[in-house]
Amino acid sequence: MCPRAKVNERRRSIVVGAAGGFGIIELLVVVATIAILVTLTAPLMLGSIRAFTVNSGAREMQAVLNQARALAITTRQNICLQAVAGGYTFHKVTCAGDAWTGPDTNSAGTFRPSGSVTLAGGNLIFTPFGTASQTTTITVSGLGGISTTVTVLPSGRVTIP
Repeated sequence: MCPRAKVNERRRSIVVGAAGGFGIIELLVVVATIAILVTLTAPLMLGSIRAFTVNSGAREMQAVLNQARALAITTRQNICLQAVAGGYTFHKVTCAGDAWTGPDTNSAGTFRPSGSVTLAGGNLIFTPFGTASQTTTITVSGLGGISTTVTVLPSGRVTIP
């Protein structure tokens, strides 16, 4: 290889190596693109999180209602699910009976839903046969006005739309 070709090759490698990296314009375009994507997706993510919280609260309420139904069947007595401040309580025999305490309740027998959901609805009595005294709807609401309902049919079946 002639010396002149070596010099040219060395110059080419220096020029190619010196041109590496990103320019300030390219970096600004990337940062602006990321900022636009975050701005567009943030409201969608917040809405999804709120909807997930409400759905989770409804599933939890469904589990509590099924627990009250199972309790009525196993104890062979009516179990009343009654609305109180901050949650619901289980009462034995009638809605004026003794409060039942157990898993998922505090010492006063109050079931408090987890998360930042609120519950609204009427009282419900499960019979020793697992049936409900009447069709009852419980509304589970969360932040942003999102809500869903949990319905107990007279057959005792608990549904979420």
